[in-house]
Amino acid sequence: MNSTDGSTTSNDFIYSATNVASVLACLVAAILVFCLQLHKKVVYRLALYQVLSSLALALAELSQLIFLNYSRNPKLYDEICVAIGWFDMFSLWMKLLFTLWATFHLFCFAVFHWNLKRLEV
Repeated sequence: MNSTDGSTTSNDFIYSATNVASVLACLVAAILVFCLQLHKKVVYRLALYQVLSSLALALAELSQLIFLNYSRNPKLYDEICVAIGWFDMFSLWMKLLFTLWATFHLFCFAVFHWNLKRLEV
């Protein structure tokens, strides 16, 4: 994310601005779903799960900005690197799981006309 001399580049600012915009868009979408009480409907709830997993993924990617000064003191960042790596991998798997869950749910409803309400929490 940074150049070899430890200075930030324009790519770092583009990367951080993109992640900040993604976090804000996910927050706005989640707030709208709750304010309009759309979370009571199945399809909107599946969309909300996608938004929340995207929010976790964007926060995981945004947390990598901590390492802009990694070259100055690498020993300080070692444990933080492990924690952020775990959170990043967890959020990626969470995004994959919710995508597969929504796909399965909508496929069964559309093709087999199954009512999957009993699978809901």
